[in-house]
Amino acid sequence: MSLRLVLLALLLVATPAMAFDTTKLGQGGTLPLGDIMPLIGKAPQLKREVGEMLAQANKKPEDVICSGYRFPGAWVNLGGERVSPYTCDFGIKWLQIKATVRIIGRSRQVYDTITPAAMMNATRVSEIDPTWAWTAAEPSE
Repeated sequence: MSLRLVLLALLLVATPAMAFDTTKLGQGGTLPLGDIMPLIGKAPQLKREVGEMLAQANKKPEDVICSGYRFPGAWVNLGGERVSPYTCDFGIKWLQIKATVRIIGRSRQVYDTITPAAMMNATRVSEIDPTWAWTAAEPSE
């Protein structure tokens, strides 16, 4: 029995994670920087850079407005949720953050495309592996 569990675990680790294409959601929305601090915290260098930029700009996370993609209301459990990529205006610089997004359902099923089943059954969003860039000018979407 334990050999089966080990083999199953190895299979799950070896299977590439599917990323959800958030650009297909088609809606944008704003949110304060504070709402994405858990994602920022996943990259210590990004967390440090954001802290430094907040200090330079003399702002708090709730003072910085970001934009991200938004799940429309047709997503029963995720309607209104914001996801990567994010663009944040610090006033003196712009920050663009991209992350791998996974959409997960009740039975831990992972959805990698927009389908009626995904819209009905998805219950959680996971964002990992953030990458980022700072620019002096507003980035084009």
